[in-house]
Order: sequence, then structure tokens, then C-alpha cells
Amino acid sequence: MNNIQNILGLSVSESIKKVFLLIAGWVSAVLALFIYPFVFGMLGVICGILATKNSRSRIGIYLVVSAIVLMGVGLALNTRIMPGI
Repeated sequence: MNNIQNILGLSVSESIKKVFLLIAGWVSAVLALFIYPFVFGMLGVICGILATKNSRSRIGIYLVVSAIVLMGVGLALNTRIMPGI
């Protein structure tokens, strides 16, 4: 664990926050496929941006892109927003 922290340059509390943001973001991005795509998709984007802020890791960027794509798919397939299609 210390090696990972030394490589990323993060303290323990920063790494825990980053992991929490990434998990919450991925869960929100997947939920955007099924319920309230715009709300959960944007939550995933925000979590990805916050996880990427002040670090050299690019994992948050993958989360942002994935959340946008899953939000788009969720909006396209959501029958509550576009009934009759």
C-alpha cells in the first residue's frame, strides 16, 4: 500500500476519497442506463472530474467518458422520457 501511495503521491485519506469517488461514479454511470439517466449520468461525470482533480491518474477521465456514453444510451432507451417509441 505504501508503494502505491508513494507512486501516486497521495496520502491515505486522499486515496480513500479517490477510491470512494471512483466507486460512486461507476455505480452512478451504470444506474444511468436504467433509471434517471440524466441525473445519474451527471453524478458519474462529476465524480470522475473530482477523482481526476489534483492527481496524475487518468482513471477519472475514463469514468467521465463512460458516464457520458452510458447516459446517452440510457436517454435513448428510456421509455419514461420518450413514451411510445
